[in-house]
Amino acid sequence: MDWKLLIPTTIATLAAVIGWVVAHKLNAARDVRNKQREIRLKYLSEAYDVFIELGRNVDILGNYREVERAISYIHSYGNTKQVELCDKFVNDIALSGSANHTELVVEVRNFIRSELGLRVLSTKLNLLKVTPKEK
Repeated sequence: MDWKLLIPTTIATLAAVIGWVVAHKLNAARDVRNKQREIRLKYLSEAYDVFIELGRNVDILGNYREVERAISYIHSYGNTKQVELCDKFVNDIALSGSANHTELVVEVRNFIRSELGLRVLSTKLNLLKVTPKEK
């Protein structure tokens, strides 16, 4: 047996196997992070849509199930600030029957934009509500 040939071959094989294992673990971790990000964005986007609709239709009773679901999505997938703003919204509703959710909507919107690599917008929220004229 030629040791001069066996040692470099063994080292190269070990390096290839270790490299493959490391690359596989890194790719698997990246895939998990991407899936988590995708799920988080999906549910926060749904919550955002519900709160936008709530802002246009002031009556919370008309879509209370969607609002409840949006609150649970923010509690499940939101960051600390989003959960705190959501709690404030819930507490205000419970105490006074009404609440301002603009800061929550802006925070969720800016988080979604940031995660998508888009420039974060201002803290303002300007929406348009069009009410068709009756004929």
